Amino acid sequence: MFRMNKGISFITLLFSLALFSVLFLVFNQWTASQRKSAVKTYQDFQAIQIAENQAQRQFLGLACEQLIQQKWLNFSYSM
Repeated sequence: MFRMNKGISFITLLFSLALFSVLFLVFNQWTASQRKSAVKTYQDFQAIQIAENQAQRQFLGLACEQLIQQKWLNFSYSM
């Protein structure tokens, strides 16, 4: 006759946990790659600003630094 389901089976629970884990890991990897890309874009923008600043200083006849260090990055400038 009609049998009432009393809850999820152990296999269904394991499958659900595995699926959630895979989705969580994929999302984590995606956010890490997005963060890495954002940091690279910011560093490139920073390097362009430093180069423009040094070029302006040279144009105005002011002293220029050949090596600029910001945080853990070194930017070298040669023209």
